[in-house]
Amino acid sequence: MPITRRLVVALTILCAASYIVQFHQFLQLHRLDIHQHSPLTKSHDIAAASLSAKKIERDGSQLSSSKNVHIVFSTDCSGYQHYQSIVSYYSIRRSGHLGPTTRIVSGCTPTQQQDITNEFERIDPTKQKLRVHFSQSFVLKGKHYKYSNKPGGLYHWMNHTTIEESVIALIDPDMMLLRPITPILGMDMAIVSSNGSNDRRDKKKNQLVEYKDKNGRIQILRQSNLPQLPPFITKGVAAGQHFGIGGLWASAGESDARKDFREFNLTRVCGPSSPCLNQPPHDNTDTSTHYTTREEADNNYAVGPVYIASIADWKDLLPKWHAFTPRVYEQYPKLLAEMYGFTMAVADRQLKFALSSSYMVSDARTMSPTESWMWIDEYGENAQSVCEGAGMNRLPDETLRRLKNYGYGYQDDANTTNTAGAGPLPTTLHYCQRYEFANHTFAKRKIRHDFFRCDGTPMDFDADAIMRELDLLDVSGLSGSQKKVQRRMAYMICHLIPLINLALEEYKVDMNC
Repeated sequence: MPITRRLVVALTILCAASYIVQFHQFLQLHRLDIHQHSPLTKSHDIAAASLSAKKIERDGSQLSSSKNVHIVFSTDCSGYQHYQSIVSYYSIRRSGHLGPTTRIVSGCTPTQQQDITNEFERIDPTKQKLRVHFSQSFVLKGKHYKYSNKPGGLYHWMNHTTIEESVIALIDPDMMLLRPITPILGMDMAIVSSNGSNDRRDKKKNQLVEYKDKNGRIQILRQSNLPQLPPFITKGVAAGQHFGIGGLWASAGESDARKDFREFNLTRVCGPSSPCLNQPPHDNTDTSTHYTTREEADNNYAVGPVYIASIADWKDLLPKWHAFTPRVYEQYPKLLAEMYGFTMAVADRQLKFALSSSYMVSDARTMSPTESWMWIDEYGENAQSVCEGAGMNRLPDETLRRLKNYGYGYQDDANTTNTAGAGPLPTTLHYCQRYEFANHTFAKRKIRHDFFRCDGTPMDFDADAIMRELDLLDVSGLSGSQKKVQRRMAYMICHLIPLINLALEEYKVDMNC
């Protein structure tokens, strides 16, 4: 046998053996029956368990595996983040996600704690789906930077809670779910390019490729130049939303760094000899540490919420993130300090994230491929598809068709029957921007903090006005990119308003209004 052929055979056997080992880890990590994990203060290995094929529902393992994913989000005790928490929970419930949801609340008074506890217990008396955890405030003293509550609150929760699931997904409170969050990544997926080709060799920068499951449903969208997508979340393998912040910090202290990072000192954040550094300190002769290059940061650490990782990796990561955030803020006193703290912490722990664009859409004006707007730009048969059929408490026809094709939640509409060729959907709608279309506005800071109450009124929605405005786009004189932005704005309006109104309806039922 020629040498080259023997090498190919040997490499094939090694790859197969590696996949078998990874799959065995998956079977151990992602069981569906209940098991327990101890808090961070105790050191126990992850309990082994098997994923029973009998419990996989007709949609395959995607939905069923979500039972083992615990969704958490962090808030302060303000009414502003309280209403977002309720919206988020009802969207998670309607998405079909099977695992529990925990809201981590920092800085409440005893009265506020009791009010939230009473309300949440009325929403879910079983405490199986909706839970709440209270911690002290982690706002940086004298800085009024409240987003340090996120690493601090999550760290507190994991130190004081027995967590039964093997995977934790951290989202932001201003996210509404359309689809469940699952630990499955590339397992049993076929890769197709955005133009439908099966050519996976195209490594052109920013080329987007889609991952299709064995039932032909597109699940994931990501850039083709990124490292290969692992099969699933397991210890040492994490996943998250690709964010445009990239690896900017990895050039810190260098002449070509962005303005905010030219004088930024990574050693002051991560410490000497940390892998998060882009080079060893001048007085350090240690050659054993691997330092982070800009390319590595861009490909593995340019991550934002949704963050998905095994509980073992969260235990390892959280002390660093909690410690790094105030250090980052000292040198970078801006909104995204905690996000940069997170990326530096994962680089320090060398926990590589599989980055995907499909966990969210958010900024309707962005042309970055890091969000899954491509799926919205190609929505349905015409420009009206982003909103057609939408109502005050009803999602658009095309969205319901796609959800039914996935086999997830929101399937209460008998008129949605034809799912042939139904396209994909992002996992979440991250409404951190302002959305305006046809005299409709959805801006999270403009929504009443007491939106959820028994005498609460739904947001107005004029479907006819929206459809008329969409019809006029073709003759509006706007450029192609401007039309695209307007259509995206319409998409967000036609989803966010019905979703918050649906949440209000369900809230009133749960509260026995």
